[in-house]
Amino acid sequence: MIKRSSSKRHRHERGIPQNQNRRVTRKEYRMLTETERKNLNKAMNALKSKYIDNVTIWDLHTLIHYPDSAPGAHWGPAFLPWHREFLRQFEVALQREVPGVALPYWDSTIDNGLPDPSDSVLWTEELMGNGNGYVKTGPFHDWDTNVLMPLSPVPVKKLYRYTGGRSTDRLLSQSDVDWVASRNNYSELTFCHDKTFESMHGLSHVWVGGFMFVIRVSPNDPTFYMHHAFVDFMWEQFRQKQQTREQREKDYARKICSRQHSFYAPMKPFNLRNKDGLSNDYTDFWYEYEPVRHCSFDQPYCDSNYMFCDLRAWRCRSKVQLGGNCTGFGQTDICYKSFCIQSVCRLPATEGNGYQRKEKKQSGVVWAKTMMVTDEDEPLISGIAHIIVKDDAGNEAVAYMQKATEYPEAPGLLYLPLPHPREGISFNVSLEARDHYGRYCQSYCFNETVERYQVCEPRLVLKVRPDNISSNISFTHSIASRKFLDMDMTVHPTQWKVHTPHMIFACHRKMIDSAQIVSISEDMQPPTEQTEYVWFRVNVMKKPNSDIDIDDSEIEVQDLDDPSDLWISSIRRARSAYDQSIVFVRARNPLVFRKGVTVKINIRNGTKRLNCDARCNMVMIKMP
Repeated sequence: MIKRSSSKRHRHERGIPQNQNRRVTRKEYRMLTETERKNLNKAMNALKSKYIDNVTIWDLHTLIHYPDSAPGAHWGPAFLPWHREFLRQFEVALQREVPGVALPYWDSTIDNGLPDPSDSVLWTEELMGNGNGYVKTGPFHDWDTNVLMPLSPVPVKKLYRYTGGRSTDRLLSQSDVDWVASRNNYSELTFCHDKTFESMHGLSHVWVGGFMFVIRVSPNDPTFYMHHAFVDFMWEQFRQKQQTREQREKDYARKICSRQHSFYAPMKPFNLRNKDGLSNDYTDFWYEYEPVRHCSFDQPYCDSNYMFCDLRAWRCRSKVQLGGNCTGFGQTDICYKSFCIQSVCRLPATEGNGYQRKEKKQSGVVWAKTMMVTDEDEPLISGIAHIIVKDDAGNEAVAYMQKATEYPEAPGLLYLPLPHPREGISFNVSLEARDHYGRYCQSYCFNETVERYQVCEPRLVLKVRPDNISSNISFTHSIASRKFLDMDMTVHPTQWKVHTPHMIFACHRKMIDSAQIVSISEDMQPPTEQTEYVWFRVNVMKKPNSDIDIDDSEIEVQDLDDPSDLWISSIRRARSAYDQSIVFVRARNPLVFRKGVTVKINIRNGTKRLNCDARCNMVMIKMP
């Protein structure tokens, strides 16, 4: 009894609050039961939806992580104890929403070693949500953030990621974990003595990208807390292996970088000192860690449906999502609810995820072009890839990829059926793009100022605007003419230029190559016309006060290289329906007669050839 009283007094002196509840077990996120995962998601969303003085509880925790609030949180020996207390307080906040919930950790070494770690099942709707752009799937979809995403060329104020977007980035490896556990003393883990551990922790920050990329704002992403729980777990493994109980609470670093990191310095903004974060009380009374049991020869399986046994290394690794890369693992259970077929996780004898294409005839809409591209910034070709178009009235339409395209239609093209804007009536439209595997596709819009595609929200506002104000997205009500959208037709038809649509969708791609995407359309060439004759236009206009009836006149085109080739038509018949001064005439095709074609044009009225003021009446047509 006396000993227990002394222990309580000792804990009180250290300032660590006593835990009146039972100690919780922190598991790897993929080891959670379905109920545990639902409770965690419920608690996190509760913190994100409850406000104190117009700031969500979640965002208040994020603000604590700012350098002004926590000058001793990074780049020094207080890094580990500060974050240990920060995680404890966050976990307590979760438990106020859902009693008994524990903060899981993200063991990124389980994803390391996959052909493409961003294909991990972790980044799916079932678990953490997509990792390619705005988080639009999973339990944290469409979360607002408390600040604009730093380093972004465009304003982003919603949860955003680009997992594994840069080939130079990597996740933590098992050798990293072993390095931490093999240090001889605490100072070897601190930034002022050895930058390795604190820099190592930044690997996963950078790999996830988005808000995680900048440490100051990284708690906007739930991934932050799970990653730091793993960092704390690595530290605890070192403590258990290399230190006695007494050393765990007293061993510190001699070099502290700044006074905010000293042993007795206040652990701002908490009512503690840095030394308190070394206390054994955290793992004695608040939480413990359950390590991942890796497979072995005797037990060649893993304890989670989201993991598989890599028999080559006898390690459990994350399974790969549908459509993901499974190269080198063809005879394993690497694919989640699918099979490794030709190095891709697929469903047998099925295109993509088996989505059924159901086209409906659209009416009362206007049409706009868009495009879907793949991992390699190449056009996506699929019969079931689609975009759902929703307006603010609840109406919904689905756009599918063209089954066949012909010039000037580019591969990967979709026509969006959009509400028809009218005077005084506008529409807010949202677009949700999915590839043939059901994966979210991120929208990008072309910025003409910097001449590149930049991330944008998949939303449009359609309304009638004054003629002198141009729109970024061109549209037409005509199905027949929609193929000519986004084209420069001010030049000779052989030099027409097809532009890639203003908004495109990148499927599973994290960072796009704008030049590559632009080239998809702009490298297209008009088909070579092999017909014997071509048509071109001339202007025929009547002088003021002239008594000549142009409507009853004829136009003749004579080939000077072949006088027998004479084409005659009434002007009435050859005239354009849209511009009465334009007349279309015929000549031999210069693409067939490659030396060039020279014709002479005359206007006749009956048997009389009229004297017309002409800029020229002889035309030479050559192949450009």
